Amino acid sequence: MFSSNDRVVIATAVEETGREDIVDALRCRDSVVEALENSGYRAVPLDISIEDLADPSLLVKRIARERPCCVFNLFEGFSKAAFLEVPFSKLLEFSGVPFTGNRAHVLAGCLDKKNAREVLKSAGLPIPPGTCVCSMSEIKRLESLSFPLFLKPRCEDSSVGVDSDSIVLDQSGLEHVLRRRLEEFPQGIIVEEYLHGDEYNAGCMGFCPYEFLAVSSILYRPEKGTSRFLGYDSKWRLDSVDYREIESRVEEGIPPRLRYVIKDMTMRAGAAMGCEGYFRVDFRERDGKWYVLEVNPNPDINTDSGFARQSEAAGYSYSSMVAKLVELAVKRGDRRVRHNIGSKHRIAVH
Repeated sequence: MFSSNDRVVIATAVEETGREDIVDALRCRDSVVEALENSGYRAVPLDISIEDLADPSLLVKRIARERPCCVFNLFEGFSKAAFLEVPFSKLLEFSGVPFTGNRAHVLAGCLDKKNAREVLKSAGLPIPPGTCVCSMSEIKRLESLSFPLFLKPRCEDSSVGVDSDSIVLDQSGLEHVLRRRLEEFPQGIIVEEYLHGDEYNAGCMGFCPYEFLAVSSILYRPEKGTSRFLGYDSKWRLDSVDYREIESRVEEGIPPRLRYVIKDMTMRAGAAMGCEGYFRVDFRERDGKWYVLEVNPNPDINTDSGFARQSEAAGYSYSSMVAKLVELAVKRGDRRVRHNIGSKHRIAVH
């Protein structure tokens, strides 16, 4: 359906909203457009509204008319429908066009934090003690956990639903916050023991075995009024104390042994979740033991993002990092075509 050339379609959600993470996706699109053009590609923005997804065949035709070599997938659903990133990725898979980032089943598996915890645990990776609660009637399942506890929505990304109330110190606080959060996020709440130690994250590109980029440490400043964890404010609200004061440092003061442990766990976590293209893994420590907090298959890649700084530490300029993601997408598309041709050949022979 698609021909190879230098056109890249950049797919982004558009909606009437003031929510900072959604608006920032458009800023990221502008950065990607500039980076692609710096690398010699012809960038074609593709704005997607929620109405567009009502007719997938028409959306595929819109993409096909551009005859791109790749879709740069910055579509992350909408403010009240983050899950729509999954069917859009399925649409791209069905269309046959190469696209950046992870495939639909990986996005779905990581978005559902209950599922991700189970997959990571089955792979032998340490996860924080905790469980998923879908109704107040299940609160007794939390009795074995030790306070303080950390609450986050089961099926949201971009730290939506993570704020100053996410840490609860006692049973009354738990009941109050959990009831309110279940009303807001009825798909469930992940309740975990809060890990009070250091925090790191690491990024990768490519296919397993991945190209490991770098490790970043998170520096909190509670003496200046910051939180002790990364919530929504720290990532998106420029006027917040958390955004201004919490710092991410790339490859600074990380002991070689610790870097080896984080790299090993990052590669294993990505492989367990089936990641391809690019991803980030978040870690936190307690009493000398490291735990996997989350695998993010669709991290922010804007010019000022942690992933961009990790790529720079690995030798990539912003433009070359963006171009690399396109190259990986096209390579994956070529592998898929060869696999399908081989499968048809084997069927014909037998």
